[in-house]
Amino acid sequence: MYTMKTSEQIVLTGIRPTSNLTIANYIGAIMPILEFQKQGMNPYVFVADLHALTDNEPEILKYGDEILIDLLASAVDPTKTIIYKQSSISREIGILTLLLARHVSVAELLRLPTLKEKVKSDNVDSANALLMMYPVMMTADILVQRSSIIPVGKDQASHIEIARKIARRFNKEVADIFPEPKAHLMDMVKILSLKDESKMSKSSPDGAIFLTDNPDIVTQKIKRAKTSIAGVMSESLESHVIIIKSICNDTEIITNVDNLIKDHLKGLNVMGDFKKIFTEVVINFLHDFQLRRKEIVVNKDKYLVQLEQSSNVAIFNARETMKMVFNALKL
Repeated sequence: MYTMKTSEQIVLTGIRPTSNLTIANYIGAIMPILEFQKQGMNPYVFVADLHALTDNEPEILKYGDEILIDLLASAVDPTKTIIYKQSSISREIGILTLLLARHVSVAELLRLPTLKEKVKSDNVDSANALLMMYPVMMTADILVQRSSIIPVGKDQASHIEIARKIARRFNKEVADIFPEPKAHLMDMVKILSLKDESKMSKSSPDGAIFLTDNPDIVTQKIKRAKTSIAGVMSESLESHVIIIKSICNDTEIITNVDNLIKDHLKGLNVMGDFKKIFTEVVINFLHDFQLRRKEIVVNKDKYLVQLEQSSNVAIFNARETMKMVFNALKL
């Protein structure tokens, strides 16, 4: 069992449980975790069920357990990666969010690009107050584990800067407890909807490949997928190629895909052959994933023990952090 060493740098990332995961979630969120795990960095991964409540109804939380199973089925190893639900440390997160909120102004929060866009789309009159507190809760997620490295895309970098400011101010005004977290900027791959050139999204199921999709559904979705006219490399086609190369390790298949793309760019009509390979690759990947998932569900008790042991590391660490915070504040 892996146990935390206080001197180590902690890599932390979260996944919101708003629906079943798509293949875009696997490539964009889970594959980086597997890479950190492979490098021996013992990342912390949490299911952000409290965050999901900022703009969703409570029934959305049913997906939390499903995502834990998906993580295990994706080879995220609870003996090498700390896996936990955000709600397992809800008391610590809630209190720390409250205590950290005094170290950031309303104006600073409202300047965050992602928050500005979200408030604008929801309408400022109807947007709930928890939405504005989202960056502070995100800071609490990071600081409660005394995390140092936060993998994010460029669109989330401003949130990490807020976390750095809050940590710096708390350390200066109260006590030097928190490391200043650093954004580990990821080259976020752009996986597009099968229907158009918007991002593949759980909220648009017809254009998404879910990890739970069966072969018939995958076949129909890819059959209707947007590709490109002969001679042109569209963003949609490029996205399909990224999916294939991300989930397939067969060099012969990758070579065949590269050759088909070369023929396509020469003006040949090869998209039928391309879609056939695309379909086979996705079906084979999902078949293997779903077999592992089924084995985990059947042997649920064994995996629950592993998840509990992993989660206990995060719980212990969060409680130790809060003891330090309470002592510093003389609470």
